[in-house]
Amino acid sequence: MNQLFKAIVIDDEPAARRLMRNLLKEYDDVVEVIDEAGNGKEAVEKIERLKPDVIFLDIQMPDLTGFEVIDQLSEKPNIIFTTAYEQYAIKAFENFSIDYLLKPIKEERLQQSVEKLKQFGRLNQSINVGELQEIIRQLHEPKKATALPIKTGDRINLIRYENIAFLEAQDKYVCVFTIDGQKFLTDHSLTVLSEKLPREFCRIHRSYIINKDKIREMHRHFSGRYLFIMDDKAASRLTSGRTYQDVFKAEFGL
Repeated sequence: MNQLFKAIVIDDEPAARRLMRNLLKEYDDVVEVIDEAGNGKEAVEKIERLKPDVIFLDIQMPDLTGFEVIDQLSEKPNIIFTTAYEQYAIKAFENFSIDYLLKPIKEERLQQSVEKLKQFGRLNQSINVGELQEIIRQLHEPKKATALPIKTGDRINLIRYENIAFLEAQDKYVCVFTIDGQKFLTDHSLTVLSEKLPREFCRIHRSYIINKDKIREMHRHFSGRYLFIMDDKAASRLTSGRTYQDVFKAEFGL
Protein backbone atom coordinates (compact mmCIF):
# COMPACT_ATOMS: atom_id res chain seq x y z
CA MET A 1 0.00 0.00 0.00
CA ASN A 2 1.32 3.42 -0.97
CA GLN A 3 2.10 6.02 1.67
CA LEU A 4 -0.42 8.87 1.55
CA PHE A 5 1.28 12.26 1.56
CA LYS A 6 -0.64 15.18 3.06
CA ALA A 7 -0.06 18.25 0.88
CA ILE A 8 -0.56 22.01 0.92
CA VAL A 9 -0.65 23.93 -2.37
CA ILE A 10 0.90 27.41 -2.09
CA ASP A 11 0.54 29.96 -4.87
CA ASP A 12 -0.63 33.59 -4.96
CA GLU A 13 -2.66 32.92 -8.11
CA PRO A 14 -6.03 31.20 -7.46
CA ALA A 15 -6.06 29.74 -10.98
CA ALA A 16 -2.67 28.13 -10.38
CA ARG A 17 -3.89 26.57 -7.13
CA ARG A 18 -7.00 25.21 -8.84
CA LEU A 19 -4.91 23.75 -11.64
CA MET A 20 -2.57 22.03 -9.20
CA ARG A 21 -5.49 20.58 -7.24
CA ASN A 22 -7.04 19.26 -10.44
CA LEU A 23 -3.78 17.72 -11.61
CA LEU A 24 -3.22 16.06 -8.26
CA LYS A 25 -6.63 14.35 -8.39
CA GLU A 26 -4.98 11.80 -10.68
CA TYR A 27 -2.75 10.81 -7.77
CA ASP A 28 -5.22 10.85 -4.89
CA ASP A 29 -3.91 7.46 -3.78
CA VAL A 30 -0.52 9.11 -3.13
CA VAL A 31 -1.17 12.80 -2.45
CA GLU A 32 -4.03 14.25 -0.40
CA VAL A 33 -4.38 18.04 -0.62
CA ILE A 34 -5.42 19.09 2.89
CA ASP A 35 -5.26 22.86 2.35
CA GLU A 36 -3.92 25.71 0.25
CA ALA A 37 -2.38 29.13 0.86
CA GLY A 38 -2.46 32.28 -1.24
CA ASN A 39 0.56 34.06 0.22
CA GLY A 40 3.75 33.41 2.14
CA LYS A 41 2.56 34.37 5.62
CA GLU A 42 -0.51 32.19 5.32
CA ALA A 43 1.69 29.38 4.07
CA VAL A 44 4.01 29.53 7.09
CA GLU A 45 1.07 29.51 9.50
CA LYS A 46 -0.64 26.54 7.83
CA ILE A 47 2.54 24.50 7.42
CA GLU A 48 3.45 24.96 11.09
CA ARG A 49 -0.07 24.07 12.21
CA LEU A 50 -0.99 21.25 9.82
CA LYS A 51 2.44 19.62 9.45
CA PRO A 52 2.02 18.47 5.81
CA ASP A 53 4.30 15.83 4.32
CA VAL A 54 4.81 17.83 1.14
CA ILE A 55 4.21 21.37 -0.07
CA PHE A 56 3.85 22.57 -3.65
CA LEU A 57 5.46 25.97 -3.24
CA ASP A 58 5.47 28.92 -5.65
CA ILE A 59 8.77 30.81 -5.53
CA GLN A 60 7.56 34.27 -6.48
CA MET A 61 4.87 35.68 -4.18
CA PRO A 62 4.25 39.32 -3.27
CA ASP A 63 4.76 39.16 0.50
CA LEU A 64 7.27 36.36 1.08
CA THR A 65 9.22 34.44 -1.53
CA GLY A 66 9.20 30.67 -1.44
CA PHE A 67 12.73 30.82 -0.04
CA GLU A 68 11.61 33.10 2.82
CA VAL A 69 8.77 30.71 3.60
CA ILE A 70 11.23 27.82 3.91
CA ASP A 71 13.52 29.89 6.09
CA GLN A 72 10.75 30.53 8.63
CA LEU A 73 9.74 26.89 9.09
CA SER A 74 10.72 25.06 12.27
CA GLU A 75 10.42 21.74 10.41
CA LYS A 76 10.69 21.41 6.66
CA PRO A 77 8.34 19.08 4.78
CA ASN A 78 9.11 17.70 1.34
CA ILE A 79 9.30 20.69 -1.00
CA ILE A 80 8.30 20.73 -4.63
CA PHE A 81 8.77 24.19 -6.10
CA THR A 82 6.38 25.46 -8.74
CA THR A 83 8.08 28.16 -10.74
CA ALA A 84 8.05 30.07 -14.00
CA TYR A 85 11.85 30.24 -14.08
CA GLU A 86 13.38 29.23 -17.38
CA GLN A 87 14.45 25.65 -17.86
CA TYR A 88 18.18 26.41 -17.90
CA ALA A 89 18.01 28.10 -14.50
CA ILE A 90 16.01 25.29 -12.98
CA LYS A 91 19.06 23.06 -13.43
CA ALA A 92 20.27 24.69 -10.22
CA PHE A 93 17.69 22.72 -8.27
CA GLU A 94 19.22 19.45 -9.37
CA ASN A 95 22.08 20.03 -6.96
CA PHE A 96 19.61 19.95 -4.09
CA SER A 97 17.48 17.06 -2.82
CA ILE A 98 14.21 18.75 -3.66
CA ASP A 99 12.05 18.83 -6.74
CA TYR A 100 10.48 21.43 -8.98
CA LEU A 101 7.69 21.88 -11.50
CA LEU A 102 8.13 24.38 -14.29
CA LYS A 103 5.04 26.44 -15.17
CA PRO A 104 2.96 25.75 -17.16
CA ILE A 105 2.97 22.43 -15.36
CA LYS A 106 2.95 19.36 -17.56
CA GLU A 107 1.21 16.19 -16.44
CA GLU A 108 4.18 13.96 -17.21
CA ARG A 109 6.50 16.18 -15.13
CA LEU A 110 4.09 16.09 -12.18
CA GLN A 111 4.01 12.32 -12.48
CA GLN A 112 7.79 12.25 -12.10
CA SER A 113 7.53 14.30 -8.88
CA VAL A 114 4.92 11.99 -7.47
CA GLU A 115 7.02 8.95 -8.37
CA LYS A 116 9.97 10.53 -6.62
CA LEU A 117 7.86 10.96 -3.50
CA LYS A 118 6.72 7.34 -3.66
CA GLN A 119 10.24 6.06 -4.18
CA PHE A 120 12.06 8.02 -1.51
CA GLY A 121 9.31 8.60 1.05
CA ARG A 122 11.03 11.70 2.38
CA LEU A 123 13.43 13.79 0.37
CA ASN A 124 16.64 14.92 2.00
CA GLN A 125 15.75 18.33 3.44
CA SER A 126 19.27 19.62 4.10
CA ILE A 127 18.54 22.77 2.10
CA ASN A 128 20.93 25.70 2.22
CA VAL A 129 18.36 28.40 1.46
CA GLY A 130 20.94 31.16 1.11
CA GLU A 131 22.98 29.17 -1.38
CA LEU A 132 19.91 28.29 -3.43
CA GLN A 133 18.77 31.92 -3.50
CA GLU A 134 22.20 33.06 -4.67
CA ILE A 135 22.27 30.51 -7.49
CA ILE A 136 18.84 31.60 -8.72
CA ARG A 137 19.73 35.31 -8.38
CA GLN A 138 22.85 34.88 -10.50
CA LEU A 139 21.07 32.85 -13.14
CA HIS A 140 18.30 35.41 -13.41
CA GLU A 141 20.29 38.57 -13.58
CA PRO A 142 19.40 40.34 -16.82
CA LYS A 143 21.48 38.96 -19.62
CA LYS A 144 24.07 41.38 -20.87
CA ALA A 145 23.17 42.63 -24.33
CA THR A 146 25.90 42.40 -26.93
CA ALA A 147 24.49 44.63 -29.67
CA LEU A 148 22.58 47.84 -30.20
CA PRO A 149 19.43 47.32 -32.32
CA ILE A 150 18.84 50.08 -34.87
CA LYS A 151 15.75 50.02 -37.04
CA THR A 152 16.12 51.01 -40.68
CA GLY A 153 12.77 50.77 -42.46
CA ASP A 154 11.56 47.21 -41.97
CA ARG A 155 15.04 45.97 -41.13
CA ILE A 156 16.71 45.92 -37.73
CA ASN A 157 20.50 46.20 -37.72
CA LEU A 158 22.28 44.72 -34.72
CA ILE A 159 25.43 46.79 -34.22
CA ARG A 160 27.87 44.93 -31.99
CA TYR A 161 29.09 47.09 -29.13
CA GLU A 162 32.70 46.19 -29.80
CA ASN A 163 32.28 47.59 -33.34
CA ILE A 164 30.98 50.98 -32.20
CA ALA A 165 33.54 53.80 -31.97
CA PHE A 166 31.23 56.60 -30.86
CA LEU A 167 27.72 58.06 -31.06
CA GLU A 168 26.98 61.65 -32.09
CA ALA A 169 23.78 63.67 -31.69
CA GLN A 170 22.89 65.47 -34.95
CA ASP A 171 19.68 67.53 -35.08
CA LYS A 172 16.78 65.14 -34.28
CA TYR A 173 18.84 61.99 -34.75
CA VAL A 174 21.82 60.20 -33.28
CA CYS A 175 24.48 58.78 -35.57
CA VAL A 176 26.23 55.58 -34.57
CA PHE A 177 29.73 55.38 -36.05
CA THR A 178 31.49 52.03 -36.30
CA ILE A 179 35.22 51.42 -36.36
CA ASP A 180 35.08 50.39 -40.03
CA GLY A 181 33.52 53.72 -41.05
CA GLN A 182 29.84 52.81 -41.27
CA LYS A 183 27.17 55.22 -40.05
CA PHE A 184 23.71 54.31 -38.72
CA LEU A 185 20.89 56.67 -37.79
CA THR A 186 18.53 56.25 -34.85
CA ASP A 187 15.81 58.53 -33.54
CA HIS A 188 16.59 57.66 -29.91
CA SER A 189 18.25 60.42 -27.91
CA LEU A 190 21.75 60.10 -26.47
CA THR A 191 20.22 60.05 -22.99
CA VAL A 192 18.02 57.06 -23.86
CA LEU A 193 20.89 55.27 -25.58
CA SER A 194 23.24 55.86 -22.66
CA GLU A 195 20.92 53.74 -20.49
CA LYS A 196 21.16 50.84 -22.97
CA LEU A 197 24.91 50.93 -23.49
CA PRO A 198 27.34 48.91 -21.34
CA ARG A 199 29.92 50.41 -18.99
CA GLU A 200 32.64 50.77 -21.61
CA PHE A 201 30.71 53.70 -23.09
CA CYS A 202 31.13 57.16 -21.60
CA ARG A 203 29.46 60.48 -22.37
CA ILE A 204 32.08 63.19 -22.86
CA HIS A 205 29.90 65.92 -24.40
CA ARG A 206 26.23 66.73 -24.81
CA SER A 207 26.67 65.49 -28.40
CA TYR A 208 29.07 62.56 -27.93
CA ILE A 209 29.20 59.15 -26.28
CA ILE A 210 32.46 57.29 -26.90
CA ASN A 211 33.55 53.70 -26.57
CA LYS A 212 36.45 53.81 -24.07
CA ASP A 213 37.89 50.66 -25.59
CA LYS A 214 38.20 52.38 -28.97
CA ILE A 215 40.28 55.41 -27.96
CA ARG A 216 43.60 55.64 -29.77
CA GLU A 217 44.92 58.78 -28.05
CA MET A 218 43.91 61.43 -25.54
CA HIS A 219 45.30 64.97 -25.48
CA ARG A 220 44.80 67.88 -23.11
CA HIS A 221 42.88 70.63 -24.86
CA PHE A 222 42.27 74.25 -23.99
CA SER A 223 39.99 75.31 -21.09
CA GLY A 224 40.47 71.99 -19.33
CA ARG A 225 38.95 70.00 -22.15
CA TYR A 226 40.33 66.85 -23.76
CA LEU A 227 40.73 65.79 -27.36
CA PHE A 228 39.98 62.14 -28.08
CA ILE A 229 41.33 60.52 -31.22
CA MET A 230 39.32 57.39 -31.87
CA ASP A 231 40.66 54.10 -33.15
CA ASP A 232 38.31 53.99 -36.13
CA LYS A 233 38.89 54.11 -39.87
CA ALA A 234 38.58 57.91 -39.95
CA ALA A 235 40.67 58.49 -36.80
CA SER A 236 37.78 60.67 -35.63
CA ARG A 237 38.68 63.62 -33.37
CA LEU A 238 36.19 64.43 -30.63
CA THR A 239 36.47 67.17 -28.01
CA SER A 240 35.02 66.83 -24.55
CA GLY A 241 32.51 69.34 -23.16
CA ARG A 242 32.72 71.28 -19.90
CA THR A 243 29.40 69.93 -18.63
CA TYR A 244 30.64 66.33 -18.67
CA GLN A 245 34.16 67.11 -17.50
CA ASP A 246 33.75 65.61 -14.01
CA VAL A 247 32.07 62.48 -15.42
CA PHE A 248 34.76 61.49 -17.90
CA LYS A 249 37.60 62.51 -15.57
CA ALA A 250 36.21 60.11 -12.98
CA GLU A 251 35.86 57.42 -15.68
CA PHE A 252 39.50 57.82 -16.76
CA GLY A 253 40.96 58.63 -13.34
CA LEU A 254 42.18 62.04 -14.45
